[in-house]
Amino acid sequence: MHQILENLKNSKNLTKLSQLWRFLSRRKILFLLYFMLPLLIAWFIYAVFVNSLPRNLPIGLVDLDKSVMSAEVVFKTNATPVMKITKEYDSIAAAKEDLASAKIYALLVIPHNFERDVNLGSGAKLAFYYNAQFVLIGKSLNAAFAQVSGTLNATQWVAKNLISDQDMKLALSKAMPIFSQIIPLYNANNNYAQFLLTLLLPCMLQILSALGMIGLLRNPPSSSKSLCIRYCFNSLVFLFWGLCMLIFLKNLGYEQRGSLGILIFGLALLLFGVNGVVVFIQSILLDVRKSIGVIAVYTAPSLAFAGITYPQNSMNLPALLWSKFLPISSFMELFVQQANYGGSLEGAFKILGELMVFLLFFALGVGIYALRRKK
Repeated sequence: MHQILENLKNSKNLTKLSQLWRFLSRRKILFLLYFMLPLLIAWFIYAVFVNSLPRNLPIGLVDLDKSVMSAEVVFKTNATPVMKITKEYDSIAAAKEDLASAKIYALLVIPHNFERDVNLGSGAKLAFYYNAQFVLIGKSLNAAFAQVSGTLNATQWVAKNLISDQDMKLALSKAMPIFSQIIPLYNANNNYAQFLLTLLLPCMLQILSALGMIGLLRNPPSSSKSLCIRYCFNSLVFLFWGLCMLIFLKNLGYEQRGSLGILIFGLALLLFGVNGVVVFIQSILLDVRKSIGVIAVYTAPSLAFAGITYPQNSMNLPALLWSKFLPISSFMELFVQQANYGGSLEGAFKILGELMVFLLFFALGVGIYALRRKK
């Protein structure tokens, strides 16, 4: 008898799974959201930043000196992994169009009499124009050229000091009396992939989960139970993808100093929270198109307001309020606190409490749907 009951239970579960599969296969948008888009978008984001750091960025050269010293400048510039001189121009005007169209990202100008000014110590100047519209590229080029010019300066001073002192250590100490020890923390290699993947993937997950929830609410739920089933199903599907994301980031070698369990719990609250907001909005509007528009406006600033690309303590009051109203902001704070810093449980529970507030939107949505059914 017990075996018969078990077989019936298993057959019912299989029937429900087959019904669910038929339901999703008939709705191509939901099928894409649940099974295809998370993988495709994650792969695309990873492929863009797989090199971790910008390398061999094309820059132009205007060499008006044509000297041994200018050749050394060119050699040291090409020796950096970040940039590479790919084209030489006769003048700045000739390079202007390529710089504006991003065929080159920067232009190095070596002026007339550069070698003479260096030898006379009369203040030789190198001009370096870079396209600051590409923020990450611009910062990389700026830092790389600062390193090149610093190396050239140190080389010249050491050579001059060697003439008078004839002692390499003494010449080096005179040329560089202060040695700076700059130690980057939590992202030692200044890895752009680590910086951006840990932000872009959760933002993608939040947006896809919101779209999936809207898709399930296209037909109004007939009961609170039906609404809860849709809510839990959508949240759990994207929680699975969230777990895949955490495993993926760990396999890439990114830091994981704190509690993985707290991160998973925070991820669950993020997804249940944003889905709760969607339920609340749809319960009021009862129009999928309008809800998509509102959700798009609501989640679009996630990248800017999550507190990673721009610090929250530097935001003005409206931006800070919007940031606090996005569950992704609290999750990213939790992620940084646990993954990078290995923060305390007290701090983690405080952030988890902020995420739990978003669950109230689901309760409000359930109540509004129930009131509408009574009318």
